[in-house]
Amino acid sequence: MAQEVFELSPQPLKEYNVSVFVAGDDEDARKIVMNLAADIGFIPVDCGELRFSRLLEGLGDFIRYLIIGQKLGSYTTISVKTLPIAQNQRLGGRQSSSLK
Repeated sequence: MAQEVFELSPQPLKEYNVSVFVAGDDEDARKIVMNLAADIGFIPVDCGELRFSRLLEGLGDFIRYLIIGQKLGSYTTISVKTLPIAQNQRLGGRQSSSLK
């Protein structure tokens, strides 16, 4: 994400649930970074081991595309949210996944 996002106060970051993605091989260090990110106002997403950082690099490219290619501006971010499990019939009658 662009530097301008890091210059915002915690309030808009929390209000818009701005996600920050953290990967690293040291679990304790990852937790510290995630706590610092939360203190700043971000919603930290634990992306696991450092080997998964290659996926985050592609995400960075996508954010740059949104900022520059789609002209959405430097305050464009990504927010990860988990929706509640469907309690009623699913669209099209799909069954719940057994994936964990």
